[in-house]
Amino acid sequence: MPDRPPPQIEKFDETTDPEHHLRNFVDSMAFYSKSDPVKCRAFSLSLKDEALEWYYTLPPSSIDSFHIVTTLFKRQFSANRREQMSAAELVNLKQGRDESLRTFMRRYSEAARRVKGVTHEFIISNLPNCLKPGFVSESLYAELPKTMEELQEKMTKFIKMEDQRHYHKKVEAPITEAKRDDQRSHDKGRNQWPPRRGLQVPLGPRYDHYTHLTVPREKVFEKALQTNLITIRRQRSPRDADGSKTCRFHDNRGHSTEGCQTLKDEIERLICAGYLQEFIKAEMSQRGRSPRKIRRSPEPSRRKTERSRERSRSRTRKRGTTPRGRIDTILGGFAGGGASSSTRKRHLQNLRSVHTIVQNPLSMPDITFIDRDFHAPDPQQDDPMVITA
Repeated sequence: MPDRPPPQIEKFDETTDPEHHLRNFVDSMAFYSKSDPVKCRAFSLSLKDEALEWYYTLPPSSIDSFHIVTTLFKRQFSANRREQMSAAELVNLKQGRDESLRTFMRRYSEAARRVKGVTHEFIISNLPNCLKPGFVSESLYAELPKTMEELQEKMTKFIKMEDQRHYHKKVEAPITEAKRDDQRSHDKGRNQWPPRRGLQVPLGPRYDHYTHLTVPREKVFEKALQTNLITIRRQRSPRDADGSKTCRFHDNRGHSTEGCQTLKDEIERLICAGYLQEFIKAEMSQRGRSPRKIRRSPEPSRRKTERSRERSRSRTRKRGTTPRGRIDTILGGFAGGGASSSTRKRHLQNLRSVHTIVQNPLSMPDITFIDRDFHAPDPQQDDPMVITA
C-alpha cells in the first residue's frame, strides 16, 4: 500500500450513472496506484449508502481482480446507467417556451455528448432548429459558426443579453405594477363620480302597475323570442358581477332573467299592445295600466320656463291695450225677495207672472168689392190707384 492516503473521490449513492463513477475513480487512482488489489480495497471508499451496503454483501474471496469489481458494479446498478441518444433524438430536442437560453444550452450540450459518433458540423447546424423562434435562432440562421469554439463564444453573448433583459424586467416589474394599481384606483374613483347633468340616468320601474302573469316571466320571454316579438339585447357584464346569476335577455351575468327590470317593462309594453294575452290572469286582464311619468332632463325644463315667460309677456302686452267695453255688476245684498230660499223662489215666480205679456194673434179684415164700386169718370182709365179701407 502507498504511504499516502488515497485521493478524495465523489461517492456513489446509486442515483448517478455507474459508468461515470467508474471513469472518475480510474482517473483518480491512476496517480495513486496501478495495483489491482489496491484499487479493489480503495473502491469501497468511493461508495456510500445502499451502494456501500451492496459492496459488503459480496462473498469472501469472490474478487481476484478489479475487472470483476467493475463488472459486478455495472450489473448491479445498470438501471442507473444513462442510455445513449440517437441523432434523431437530438434533432427533436426543442427549447421550452419559458426556458432560458442558458438552461437549454446546458441541456443541448449534455444531449450532444450522449450521441455516439455525432460530428461538430451536425451539432452546429442542428442548433437553430432546436431554439424557439426569435432573435437568437434568426442570427444563427443568418451566419452559422464554423467551429464549436465560435459557437460557444456567440452563444455566450446571447446568454448575457438575455440575462440583462431579464434583469431589467425584474427591476421594472414593481414600478409597472404600482402604475397599474394607480390606474385601477383612478378608474374605480372615476366610476364612482356622479353622472353629468343632461345624461340619461337609469330609472326605476316604468309602469305603476304590472300585469299578473300565469307563468314565470322567463317562460313569457321564451314565447316572445320564438314569435319575434322581442330580441336579445346583449350587454357587457359589469365589474364584480355575480357569476351565479345569468340574464338571457341581456346575455350577461350579474342579474337573473326573472329579476330583469328591463325585460319586465318590455313584456308589459307588449301586453299593453295586445300581445301575450294567453299569459294574463283573467281577473287582472282589464286593469288599467298607465306608464309612470319619466323624469325630464334639465333641458326640457328650461324650455318650459321660457314658454311660460313668453306667455307672461303676451298677457302683459294685452293688458296695455284699450278695452272694447265695460260691464258693471252689483255685488252684495239679497238677490231679491228676502233672505230665505223660499221667499226668493216666490219672488221669482211673481216676477214671471207680472212680466208675462199675453199677445193676441193679429187679424186683418177681408177687403171685398161690389158692382156699384166700379164707377169712374173715364171708363178707359188704367192708372194705378190706392184703395184705403
